[in-house]
Amino acid sequence: MTEKSVKNRKSVFEINLKPYQKKEAYIHIKSDGEVVMLPLNLYPQNQFYELSYKEQIFFGFFYGILVLACIIYLFFFIALKDKAFVHYGFYVLFIALMQFSLDGFFHEYFTPEGGWLSDRAVLLTAFISLFFFGRYGDTFLNLKTNAYFLHIAGNILSMAVALGFLVLVFVPTSLTLSYPLANFIGVMVLAHMVTCLVIMKGKNIKIDPYFIMGIVFLVVGFVVFILNNFNIIDNSFFTNNGAKFGIGLEIIFLSISMSNRIRDLRMENEQNQLLALQRAEDMNEIKSSFLSNISHELRTPLNLIMGVASSLQQNKDEENLQEKCKLILNSSENLLGYIEDILDFTVIEKGDQELRETSFNLVTSLERIINTQKKKAEAKDLKFSVVGFEALPKRIIGDKGKLAQILNHLLDNAIKFTNQGGIEILLGCKRKGRKNMVFDITIKDTGIGISEEKMSTIFESFTKKSFRDRREFSGLGLGLFIVKNFVELQGGTITLKNNSTKGVTCNVSLSYKVEEEAELPKQELVPVNGMFALEGRTILLAEDNRMNQTVVKLLFKKWNNLNLIIANNGKEALEQLEKQKVDLILMDLQMPEMDGFEATSKIRGGRANCPMEIPIIVVSADNTSKTRKEIFRLGADDFVTKPINGELLLSKMNKYLSAKASFVA
Repeated sequence: MTEKSVKNRKSVFEINLKPYQKKEAYIHIKSDGEVVMLPLNLYPQNQFYELSYKEQIFFGFFYGILVLACIIYLFFFIALKDKAFVHYGFYVLFIALMQFSLDGFFHEYFTPEGGWLSDRAVLLTAFISLFFFGRYGDTFLNLKTNAYFLHIAGNILSMAVALGFLVLVFVPTSLTLSYPLANFIGVMVLAHMVTCLVIMKGKNIKIDPYFIMGIVFLVVGFVVFILNNFNIIDNSFFTNNGAKFGIGLEIIFLSISMSNRIRDLRMENEQNQLLALQRAEDMNEIKSSFLSNISHELRTPLNLIMGVASSLQQNKDEENLQEKCKLILNSSENLLGYIEDILDFTVIEKGDQELRETSFNLVTSLERIINTQKKKAEAKDLKFSVVGFEALPKRIIGDKGKLAQILNHLLDNAIKFTNQGGIEILLGCKRKGRKNMVFDITIKDTGIGISEEKMSTIFESFTKKSFRDRREFSGLGLGLFIVKNFVELQGGTITLKNNSTKGVTCNVSLSYKVEEEAELPKQELVPVNGMFALEGRTILLAEDNRMNQTVVKLLFKKWNNLNLIIANNGKEALEQLEKQKVDLILMDLQMPEMDGFEATSKIRGGRANCPMEIPIIVVSADNTSKTRKEIFRLGADDFVTKPINGELLLSKMNKYLSAKASFVA
């Protein structure tokens, strides 16, 4: 018989036999690579239809579960956006389509005439279901975090599945090889999943027990299917449908595990909401605390400055003048430190922080910082020791300013929270080749330590040891937040831990490049009558603020061999340049009529009646990276931050005036 006489998913032929009649029939079977099973059964017509009805009830129940699970979990994916649900939903869909093809329903309803798709329907759906099964297991077990090497192995198997699929589609002669290939990859995917469960259990990683039971039933059903294919076990309804029983029970238990995942996600979401609510409440408290704290911290030095200044104004012959001036300077430095912390915090929050890498003498910079902090420690009768200078390279390339801020904040905290004992600093260096190094800093103190509940938030902004200590210990609570960001910006790490006895140990590692060239000899400034060799030079100050003009005038009185000309804005500065010879310009930026940006641009662009190369040092309170980039792009030579450090300004003026001849307007 060359054609089926009964339209059925199986190969069914009608045979009419009279009593005692014999007939011979020959069946020619050609395999396309799939295992061939040919149980020949003779059924009376009524018995055959009755058996078909029972099978349809079983198949309806089986496929109904799979389709329902697919639809439900795809909806869950849309609602929860968890990839495990979409992987699971598509796995269930394609495992159902594979069984649909294996049972002959795809052939019966869609391709009764056979053809390319009919021949490959089982394999195509098998490859796709294997792919989504692997992705589902990887996501559900979180292998990328829990067992990274198994995650990589799973990715390799997924690529093998995709390759098998492509070969089946695009290589016409591959059909006979695709069945053993699909079986082999299927065994490997299943073995990988079992290995994942064993290893994660060995690591005591929690796995949903229903997920394990689902995989167990899948393995049992797969084993029964293989044994039945090779006629190792007796052929029956249960052995013929062993894979279906295994897959059905697998889907049931995996669905329960997915329900547990929904419960866990819901509980996690509720926990996150509670945490967010708690954080919102904490932030409100922190903001209120911060506003109160900043008011206190800024008013305290201002109160001292104004009080001492008022005293000096009323009593011109005041005693202890030097001591009172020192109080004003110290309070001003504290005030400036708070302002700089707020500005640094603002820059970090905006994501605009960047490194200003230059070559500098590491040992000299550290000695300057440590000597300043040592005086603070000794004022509290604390011991202060430093070890490891001899192991450090002399010159490195990095951000000198940020290194100073990191050390000053950490040492300030160590001294602030230590009332007895002392502070120990250990310095170390690990070379990485000729050009790179890791600079290690360990700071140990014998202070009050950090409570466990605060240790997890110690690097967040506006946090201190506790909200209640904001009056006991001064500061804005921004220091460690700034330190953490600057350390990470320099490619380093920072850790804080309580000592076993008392106090805190802070470990900082920072990555730098080592300066290969020998240190250049310093250009000594030649003093003339006790002052530097700048006699007779004329300096133009472009500054609109009267108080800032007064500050510069007071500095120049100390340097009585320098001539100072003042312009109230950029326009006046250009007019002064037309009238007389000027050797150097001190340029403010924010001025009326014409600001410093425009004035600098006109001078460097040759649109002012003065030499284009005249040195320009910008003097401004705007120390942001954006401003620095812009002024140097316009052609400024250097930058000095307000409030002005007199010694720094004098050294910079000497640098440019000694390097260039005076310019004639």
